Amino acid sequence: MKTSDKLKVVIVDDSKMITERLEELINGLEGVEYVGCARNVPRAMFLINQENPDAIILDINLDAELPNANGLFLLITLRKKHPDMKILMLTNHSEPQYKSVCLENGADYFLDKSHDLFKIPETLMKIQKERYKVSIAS
Repeated sequence: MKTSDKLKVVIVDDSKMITERLEELINGLEGVEYVGCARNVPRAMFLINQENPDAIILDINLDAELPNANGLFLLITLRKKHPDMKILMLTNHSEPQYKSVCLENGADYFLDKSHDLFKIPETLMKIQKERYKVSIAS
């Protein structure tokens, strides 16, 4: 598979342990390419503009470089600028109100770090498969 056919993924999370685990999970997937991670909104925006990923794995809580610059702020910003980008919220805030706010603001998936981390590979493969079907049909 050519690099251009791969699903490019960026991780935005302030936990080094989580980003390392996600990187391990992603690197083992055929057709999926890990292109980098960021721990705060400014770095995430730079990386996203540079790499133009197809999917983002995004936490709600991020290192606070700017006031109110958290994962929800980034979700809203990304949805406006990149309507076709797939956004997977992965957070410890699994309460229904967080899920509702994220989905209402454009998240494609909402996963709980404590219980759903193992779903990341299958979710990314599903996105890649759907993306591949669309590119063949075009």
